[in-house]
Amino acid sequence: MIYTLLDALRRQQMEHYEEHEVYELDHRNPKIQDSEVVLINLSAEYLGLQKTIELALACHARVVSLILWDPENFQPIPSGGHWPKNYHAISLERAVVEFQAKNMDLIYMRNPQDEDGNRLIRLDFQNVCA
Repeated sequence: MIYTLLDALRRQQMEHYEEHEVYELDHRNPKIQDSEVVLINLSAEYLGLQKTIELALACHARVVSLILWDPENFQPIPSGGHWPKNYHAISLERAVVEFQAKNMDLIYMRNPQDEDGNRLIRLDFQNVCA
């Protein structure tokens, strides 16, 4: 299931950045907190890409690790009480272009798939100005 894949990706993020100060942005209560690394997991679709980037930059993070719902999935993000039903799909290309326009370079990318064929996109960006 998608939740298993999302949990696995989050564990990878936490392990990869375990020596850094990490802040997880929540779409239900989007606020900023200064940190070295910001995790934004399935929140950009609800906040909008521009607002997500704005919040990430306001945290003064050196790294933004983002997990997106692959817009090529055949079904929508399962709401399951955790996520609202209404969201806006964000393409990989658009995310990369918009983050790079704000001096954030792509340093890591994966597009894993769960057993049902749903894919998530993990993108890590590094702030070149930090």
